[in-house]
Amino acid sequence: MMKLNQIWLFSVCSLYLHLIDTPPPFLHTNLWKIRIPLKIKIFLWFLQRSVILTKDNLARKNWKGSQKCICYNMNEIIQHLFIDCPFA
Repeated sequence: MMKLNQIWLFSVCSLYLHLIDTPPPFLHTNLWKIRIPLKIKIFLWFLQRSVILTKDNLARKNWKGSQKCICYNMNEIIQHLFIDCPFA
């Protein structure tokens, strides 16, 4: 079991710091054992499986819009949207 902060409560900051300090990302089997809200677990599971509807995933489903990030001239993929984009 993972202790996310000193008082055993979930916070976005503690999860982000854990993700930075952990070399491999969560494995889906370990994800369900973490003491965080279920909706966060489900979101992280979607994120890990790359099924969040970013513009690149929408384009694979025949979406005709622009694949560029609205703030930067890069394609909107999960890596860019959640890690690389300074605006997000």
